[in-house]
Order: sequence, then C-alpha cells, then structure tokens
Amino acid sequence: MDRTFIWPVFFCLFLGFFIASNIHIKNERNKLSAQYALNIVNAPPEVVQLIAGEFKGLMADFILMQVSSFTGSGKDISQEEWKNVLLGFEQVMGLDPYFEQTYLLAQSAMAWDAKMPEEGNRLLDIARHSRPWDFRPGFYMGFNYYYFLNDYDRASNIFIETAKVENAPVLIALLGSRFSAKDGRTQASLLVLENMLDAPDISENSLKEIKHRIMALKGVMILENAVKVYADRFGAKPESLDKLIDTGVISQLPPNPYLTSYTYDPVNNEVRFDKVKDLGK
Repeated sequence: MDRTFIWPVFFCLFLGFFIASNIHIKNERNKLSAQYALNIVNAPPEVVQLIAGEFKGLMADFILMQVSSFTGSGKDISQEEWKNVLLGFEQVMGLDPYFEQTYLLAQSAMAWDAKMPEEGNRLLDIARHSRPWDFRPGFYMGFNYYYFLNDYDRASNIFIETAKVENAPVLIALLGSRFSAKDGRTQASLLVLENMLDAPDISENSLKEIKHRIMALKGVMILENAVKVYADRFGAKPESLDKLIDTGVISQLPPNPYLTSYTYDPVNNEVRFDKVKDLGK
C-alpha cells in the first residue's frame, strides 16, 4: 500500500473521532444543571462582627467572594435571593466599610441587576461616610437618585455635597448645579461653582466651563427674581419672559454664554438657560 495515503487516512480518522467526542461531551454537559446557592449566615452585621472577632478582614473577603460568585453565575436570581445578597453586602460593609470593591460591586448588583437602587444607595452611603476622600460613592448615589428613582432634589443635594470632595471631577458640580437650578436652589449652585474657581490644578477647559455655568446661573437668578416681582405686581405669573420686558420689569434678558435664549415654564415656574430637554424629565 502506498504510504502517501496512510497519513491522510489517519488524519481523517483522527479528525472524525475528535469531532464525535466533542459533540458527545457537549451533549453530556447540556444534561447537567449546575446549582448555585448563596450560603450567607442569616444574622445582622453586628452579630457577624462579633463572630469574626479579630478576623473581620478575612470574613469580609470570604462573604464578598461568595456574593460575587453568586451574582456573576449567570443564573436567574429571585427577589428572595436578592435580599440574601443584600444581607451579604450589609455584613461585608459592617466588617470592612473601607474596601473599594464592595461598593463597586454593590452598585452594579443592587442598582442595575436587582433593581433595588434604594438599598444600593444605603450601602453607598456607608462607603461615602467611611471613605470621605472618595467621590465615587456620592457620585453613584446621585446617579441612582436621578436615573432610577427620579428624585432630582436628592440627586442635586448629593451631587453638590460630593463636589466638595477633594479632586472630585468638575462634572459632579455641574450636575449638582443643573438640578439645583431646576429645583430653585440657584444660589447654592453658584456658591459651589464659585468656590471651585480657586481649586488648584484645575484645567483651562474646566475653568472655562465653570465660568460659563456661573454666568448662566446668575442670569437664571436675575430672571427668577424678575418673575417674583412680576407676580407680586400683577398677581399672576408671566406667560413668557417677554412679558417681563413688555411690562418694564426688566429692560432686557441677561447675557447667556451658551448662545441660546433663556426659557420659562410657567407651569413649573422654572427658568432655564438652555433649550436641551431637561435631564430630570
């Protein structure tokens, strides 16, 4: 027999055997139903701290590893199981509230996956007070209040507080000022932004944006005061900002650094410095 045919035949037989074996293995795997369980001690964080004693760090790592493996397993997690996950996070926070990975995982699991942003914010608030140098817990809390809970008042307060953290991004102060202006706290927004003008190592672009926002908010404050004067004088809110000029309350609209017109919503009694759809609507 010609040996030139032996190797091709052998290779074909090997390839066929390999494919058949691979198919068989996949079929057997599909029959398996892996079970995932989160074995968290049903006890409040204070009790777990007593049990852990001097090994709080190790206990926190062990519980967090269980929670992380369970939430990342890909299985459908029931509401009762999410409550168990929450208990695990609470226990870890009680044992070690300073660990960065805990609040990062809690934000992802509780706010996004479990659809439990309020519970997620409770965990983030622990991290925020335990890590006063870290702006991220406050930023995530503000985001959750805005995005998941539609609570723009709380979002504004959290963003404004977080903007005071050293090295916090300018964006946080700008978000705080956006919501503050929406809810009638323009003066508080101006105070935060004006304090940031003296911040060290601030970039030119950030400084320019802050100055623009300050100018815009000052314009908003002028118009808010003019609306109050109009309402006191005529016994009703103006239908538009043009009414303020037509009746002599103001001579002209204040300058707007964003090159657009100020707008006024008489229903919500809201003055805006841009025409972009409000983040809170």
